[in-house]
Amino acid sequence: MARRPLARRLALTGGACVTLILAGCTTAATSGTSVPGNTLSIYQSIPRGALSPETQDVLSAEQLAFNQTGGRVGTFKLRFVRDTAGELSANARAAIVNATTIAYLGEIAPGTSADTLGITNGEDVLQVSPTDTALELTGSTPAVPGSPDNYYESLSTNGRTFARVVPTGAVEARAVISEMRSLGASSVYIAHDGSDYGRALASALGADARASSITVSSSPSGVGAVFYAGGSPTAAAALFDQAVSTNPKVLLFAPSALAQDSFASSLSTAAQKNLYVSEPGFTPSNLPPQAQQFVSAFRAAYGHAPATQAIFGYAAVQAVIQALRSAGSSAGSRSTVIHDFFALRNVNSVLGSFSIDRNGDTSLTPFVFSRARAGRLVASIQAQG
Repeated sequence: MARRPLARRLALTGGACVTLILAGCTTAATSGTSVPGNTLSIYQSIPRGALSPETQDVLSAEQLAFNQTGGRVGTFKLRFVRDTAGELSANARAAIVNATTIAYLGEIAPGTSADTLGITNGEDVLQVSPTDTALELTGSTPAVPGSPDNYYESLSTNGRTFARVVPTGAVEARAVISEMRSLGASSVYIAHDGSDYGRALASALGADARASSITVSSSPSGVGAVFYAGGSPTAAAALFDQAVSTNPKVLLFAPSALAQDSFASSLSTAAQKNLYVSEPGFTPSNLPPQAQQFVSAFRAAYGHAPATQAIFGYAAVQAVIQALRSAGSSAGSRSTVIHDFFALRNVNSVLGSFSIDRNGDTSLTPFVFSRARAGRLVASIQAQG
């Protein structure tokens, strides 16, 4: 998805919101970086339109983690606001005009945080994405000139305000190349969808392939593997079905943006057999001990096992709450909460122990490769980037 111009923030519009803990939605403009009173609002951005089961599970995991806080941190009362203003940028605008907003649980689909992180950065609001792996949001890449600084509207004033608990596409690219090598692929064709996310991921994968002596081909003909960098299931399916029709043994790799059962089931039977979808997370046998408790609690709350990436939604809320607790009596200060989130070190979480670096990225690197089984994706291979 292409970045929108910086002017997108200027016309602030209120949006519909649903408050799960307390009723009401304020549209009072913020004043400085301190939240008035002792109520702190955490906004949950919900994508517009019908939600995939995987996306719904991430959102449900966020809700579960918040419910377990009891709605308080120290002397502060917490509100959890389901942000359904419409477009993602409208969700972010709805959050920043609420004077009580202390954090924004951001976007799920890789690359889509580009539409909102500048908006929250402009008002010094912490934004934490559970599953957006787009590497250009926090690191530089030749595929996106000016990244990551050009995504931040008030970088010189507010510094970095975007962080995530999920490993980036740079880690994903290394994991994919490692898996290609283990499967015997000596050449790869890389396609992308033209978005910042797709171009950055394709560039990282190409560089890692060359460093690993895997030939990057300009044509899908005769290669050992095909990788699609992007979020278009239609384009990826067309590429994969065509590739496997000419070479039944070609390995087909898709990124976390396509980690949905609906994508796997759209492929031909031949393509499904050769499909490897990389996504952050753990296979069932590799879950950390606390993650086992999360799975049990999720199943009890929602009646089914969580999707692979749902655990990152839970961890995102856990990390925000940890930052609020670290801030103590200053938990109403947006800048303090941002500082304390970026200062998280050796956090004991459902993901295992992790730290956040100065760019807002996690020290964790777990990825899995999901395989298609009867039209569904099943996390089958644990990998480290």
